Amino acid sequence: MLRSVSSKVTLFPTRSYVVGSTASSNSWTIIVPALARFGSIGALRAAVELLNEGEKPDASPLVHLLRVSGDYGYVSLCQQLHGYVIKHGFVSDTRLSNSLMRFYKRNDSLEDAHKLFDEMPDPDVISWNSLVSGYVQSGRFQEGLCLFLDLHRSNVFPNEFSFTAALAACARLHLLLLGGCIHSKIVKLGIEKDNVVVGNCLIDMYGKCGSMDDAVLVFQHMDEKDTVSWNAIVASCSRNGKLELGLWFFHQMPNPDTVTYNELIDAFVKSGNFNNAFQILSSMPNPNSSSWNTILTGYVNSDQSGEATEFFTKMHLSGVRFDEYSLSIVLAAIAALAIVPWGSLIHSCSLKLGLDSRVVVASALIDVYSKCGMLKQAEMMFWTMPRKNLIAWNAMISGYARNGDSNEAIKLFNQLKQERFLKPDRFTFLNLLAVCSHCEVPMEVTLCYFETMINEYGIKPSVEHCCSLIRAMGQRGEIGQAKKVIQEFGFGFDGVAWRALLGVCSARKDLKAAKTVAAKMVELGEADKDEYVYIVMSNLYAYHERWREVSQIRKIMREKGVKKEVGSSWIQEQNIAIHL
Repeated sequence: MLRSVSSKVTLFPTRSYVVGSTASSNSWTIIVPALARFGSIGALRAAVELLNEGEKPDASPLVHLLRVSGDYGYVSLCQQLHGYVIKHGFVSDTRLSNSLMRFYKRNDSLEDAHKLFDEMPDPDVISWNSLVSGYVQSGRFQEGLCLFLDLHRSNVFPNEFSFTAALAACARLHLLLLGGCIHSKIVKLGIEKDNVVVGNCLIDMYGKCGSMDDAVLVFQHMDEKDTVSWNAIVASCSRNGKLELGLWFFHQMPNPDTVTYNELIDAFVKSGNFNNAFQILSSMPNPNSSSWNTILTGYVNSDQSGEATEFFTKMHLSGVRFDEYSLSIVLAAIAALAIVPWGSLIHSCSLKLGLDSRVVVASALIDVYSKCGMLKQAEMMFWTMPRKNLIAWNAMISGYARNGDSNEAIKLFNQLKQERFLKPDRFTFLNLLAVCSHCEVPMEVTLCYFETMINEYGIKPSVEHCCSLIRAMGQRGEIGQAKKVIQEFGFGFDGVAWRALLGVCSARKDLKAAKTVAAKMVELGEADKDEYVYIVMSNLYAYHERWREVSQIRKIMREKGVKKEVGSSWIQEQNIAIHL
């Protein structure tokens, strides 16, 4: 049974509202049409008053009452209405149960919706679809698909909404075989050609599963095509690197919209062809900030931060009005370059545009200031944010970690644990372990954080987490324990983990351990693609005055074309001015 809720409806005070002069003069025959047509607050209050006065309705008014209450976000009222439904024996009414499921689904209470579903004597296809789509929309694709398969085995006949939800889940999980089976069922039922939405979902599913031939076949066999159909096929081509085919469809499309252009821009950006991406952008009749942001993001993601700042300037000169994402993306580039004047300039821009309090902008500014060593400014941004999400908390913890302030990082982590609606994620612990690996944090404390991550938060350690633990152990001379960590967590074949351990051996000048690790990296083939192994071993042998071995390694390096690069320092200075 669901949580116990009162059958007394108490959200509104008991007096007359809008519909009629007094509640007693009203009747359900007057109020229900008002609820159904207008969904007004007055009608809602009058209906609640009737309930409180003992005027028992049939199921139909309660359906409208639940819908309107849910639309206005009256969670407590909906829960009380649920109690009323249970107390007065309406639980067997499928329409009412569907309305309650809709409410729980909209309020991210899928577990409650599922419990309600399980208690329904005769769920219909709407009941099934509500739950399947709820799981899919909340990212729980496997659970949604399992329910869809249960529906297929039940006595209830699935409809097009059932199939579209299942296809969306297959697309996200890349389940081509299951998606193909669902397609076969759709063909047998004869709803592929006649239903544009189903056809669009099939194109999307095949495109995301990498089966372009099937996506094109579905598109070609559709009797009707809308803008979404064309966008789906262009997106499928772009997603699978079929840029020429995507361009062909683009030129055949009757009325390309912003989505179409953006898909092509994104495809060219991901292929590294920024010139073609900019040509598509220039040909757009009405490019918006998201179109420009796609190219800007591409530069940042491909480690072309300098080009990103230049493109940002070009955006301004073209008259594009920056949004919060434009600013956060360019701030990511500035953080990589650690250019203080640029950071201050973008901060000023965000203030003038009224975007400085937006979470994505403020979080990016925290990152910039901390990477530029301006920790006080980062702290000021963090503590003055009206609303902080997990990204902001992680950015600030990372700022403390980067600047070697272990006490403040740990203190902030403990404060985060007290937050009611947030909980640490893998990035939080990555930052926390980085603090432990670079600062004098006791080993037992470090191990406690590592175990908390696994046991309390259910986060599976990544190779990055293990590398931080390896460095922490290595700093304390526990190289043997660090080696056990690699094996214990299944990273024995991961060159990144062994590279971290070799770095620890180098820092400790432990030649014996380094030889063992280097031999393992050679065995894994890492030495052939990473000169780091040769450079570390050459330096270690030189430190221990083993000149014959140094000579041998340098000979191998010459034969393989490995060069030990000299250190360099880079300073960038720019005169910039963006007037808004």
